[in-house]
Amino acid sequence: MHEGPAPSRRAFLREAATAGLIAVVPGLVVSACTDPSRTEAAPEPIGPSMGRAGSDLTSNAYGHTDADFARVGLKRDTVGVWEDGFRTAADNDDPNVFEWWYADFTGDDGTVVSFVLSTRLDDGLVPEPGEAGRRPKSSVIVTDPDGTSHGGVHTYSWAEFTSAEDRCDVRLGPFTFSGDLKRYRMKGQSGDVGVDLTLNSLVRPFRPGTGIIYFGGTQNYFGWLCAVPSGSATGTVTVGGKKRSFTGRGYHDRNWGNRPFPYSVEHWRWGRGSVGQYSVIGADLHLRKEYDSAVVPVFLVDDTKAGRRLIGAFDHRTVTAAESGPRPHPEDAYPKDYYSRVHWSYRVGPDRAAFTFTDTDRLIVTRQYVTKPTQAQKTALDKHGIDEIWYTRYATTNDLHLDLAGSHASGTGTGTLEAAQFGLGTAPAKSGGTTASTPSPTTSPSPAES
Repeated sequence: MHEGPAPSRRAFLREAATAGLIAVVPGLVVSACTDPSRTEAAPEPIGPSMGRAGSDLTSNAYGHTDADFARVGLKRDTVGVWEDGFRTAADNDDPNVFEWWYADFTGDDGTVVSFVLSTRLDDGLVPEPGEAGRRPKSSVIVTDPDGTSHGGVHTYSWAEFTSAEDRCDVRLGPFTFSGDLKRYRMKGQSGDVGVDLTLNSLVRPFRPGTGIIYFGGTQNYFGWLCAVPSGSATGTVTVGGKKRSFTGRGYHDRNWGNRPFPYSVEHWRWGRGSVGQYSVIGADLHLRKEYDSAVVPVFLVDDTKAGRRLIGAFDHRTVTAAESGPRPHPEDAYPKDYYSRVHWSYRVGPDRAAFTFTDTDRLIVTRQYVTKPTQAQKTALDKHGIDEIWYTRYATTNDLHLDLAGSHASGTGTGTLEAAQFGLGTAPAKSGGTTASTPSPTTSPSPAES
């Protein structure tokens, strides 16, 4: 249920200035009064669907009841090191199961690094992947400040993959990814691209409730853990045999599940960015009508300077996300427009927050999936009315407004925004009000890889 918009920038600044709370620093407007005893926003009520999972088990939303935590062996207020281990090890022989460990880095000089180790070629984004898709892969890409990218995706045999179950310690071909929720190291080289980076967390991990969504009360699920919402990064990157030092910021999360997304999800928007000392994550997962057309939001705001969490919300009654700004997609093969802006609003009692991601016309990656479906995939796509599956990530500008007890801020920054679209039914029509004809899933794929 929408609880009303957050205050506008003008109203927020006017009210704060009248109260004498606003002090100006470069690129950011921050309150001069901060309560050091306040570690996060007041707890918000939780209101996901319960029904089909039973009276005390949650379905179609992140678990939050005592029964939900007991079901998956988790503690309510503690994230264990083992949670970043190999969560799907027991079911890895099932082609429908997927898991990946993700990290990205932004250097002070503008260098960007993406480092991902996965157990599946398509990361759960295609239906009926079959045994052919059950292979591990790496995606390691270094992008220079001028936008030139190096590296790419490589696949491996299972003899080249190992992973601990009690901690993050993944080895795939020449690459390693290890850490303990506080400190991580990503290392390896393939071809002319290599990285050796250390990530030190600036804030505690974030898990929305159990971090697991069960679909319709069945055993089908999706899991997400944000192990390092924001961290400092140091090390080296190597391109073309030339090694250079790296300093900047980084991020690490991980995903796993036992059912490909197209069966449960219509689309999602996910963004991450920073504004001065604040790091922000916003997510908005839209489930299929078979799962109550539920919307599962996440809104996270951390003060990295103070090392404290201001907001960690995942209740649809306190967090809403609105898409706007339809415009032509930068990939010509994409048959519709896309929403270039997503605005998250948060409201609990007197606390208010708002965050907007707006794309900058800088396309980071786009990919069309299932361009030549097998018969099993075509049957699954037709059954669920899915015409095309697209994933896109953009560079963004960000706009943040905080009006919390003890924390008031307003400013702009940068980040990334991604969209995963499982069928184009929820995409906006082409500019001018007409809907373009939708190509069949056999359309040639975009050359970009995620």
